[in-house]
Amino acid sequence: MSEPLLLVHGDDGLGLDLALREFAARIDAVDRAEIVPDRSPDEAAIDRARLEAGTASMFGAHLTVLRQPLRAAGRSTSAGDRLLALVAELPAGCALALVEERSSRDAGKPPALLTKLAEAVRARGGSVVEVAAPRKGELRGWIVRHAGRLELQIETRAAHVLAERIGGAIWETDVERGEQTRIADAELRKLATYAGDRQITTADVETLTADTRPASVFAVTNAIDRREPGAAAEALRRALDDGQPGLRILASLAARVSDLIAARDLAARRAPPAEIAKRVARGNVRAAERLVEAAKRYRGEELDAMLIGLFEADVAIKTNVMDEEPALVAWLGEHLLARRAGESA
Repeated sequence: MSEPLLLVHGDDGLGLDLALREFAARIDAVDRAEIVPDRSPDEAAIDRARLEAGTASMFGAHLTVLRQPLRAAGRSTSAGDRLLALVAELPAGCALALVEERSSRDAGKPPALLTKLAEAVRARGGSVVEVAAPRKGELRGWIVRHAGRLELQIETRAAHVLAERIGGAIWETDVERGEQTRIADAELRKLATYAGDRQITTADVETLTADTRPASVFAVTNAIDRREPGAAAEALRRALDDGQPGLRILASLAARVSDLIAARDLAARRAPPAEIAKRVARGNVRAAERLVEAAKRYRGEELDAMLIGLFEADVAIKTNVMDEEPALVAWLGEHLLARRAGESA
């Protein structure tokens, strides 16, 4: 017999909430105690969850929800043991839900404690549910299905435009996708109010939905690879507007330009693919091939000047000669935008 015990984890914020809501309905929960760790580790939060989970209700189930249990455990061995004991020693029939919202960047790399926690939940007859946010190209389908669940009608093209404006077409792996479905849900409800009884159209989306595509540092470096100054400028603007630290962007650019220089030199002396992959792509041959192709779009002296320019920008920022944003914009303007304009002329 299954226990009223749930571990739900993943990077889809709305999906986590829906899974928790379904679980509460299934066990007929009449009230809920939400516990969120104040720090990491937070053994007191785990102890509060143990106390709350042991509280009985006269009518229906009393549901205890511990959010971010891995944060509550932190790197403390004793806190981790307390968390596992919370599950292993949970009184029979008591309702407990563990909700772990994870970063999209780490979604494919579950930590050891999460694996142990899942095993403990299953051993007690509980359920383990993973909820992943839609990746590139999957958000449009999610929007169509979710509209169906909400009993709304939306044109296929309108769903495509909505997904694109939210960021469904972005493929870079450093993009956080946890709020994309929640934004899509809110936009669908707003569009349905506007459309009334008729089908949501592309014109509705273009009128009411702002472009909220998330920023990506990788989008800047990928545009550099393709030698697309306009795309690089747009990606840089988005990243800075999104609050990405300028020095982090600069470090990513310096690392990429260094890899392009190394890839160009290795290819020039006909180094074998395995060596190039080891030196610049962590053993990934396909990634090494892409770097070599990208390096061919630049002359050697151009890449050298770009790297020197990044070093100068770093010094200017750290000595308070320039702020981060103008230093990055000046570098991009000097080494890509102005050069491309001169070539076109």
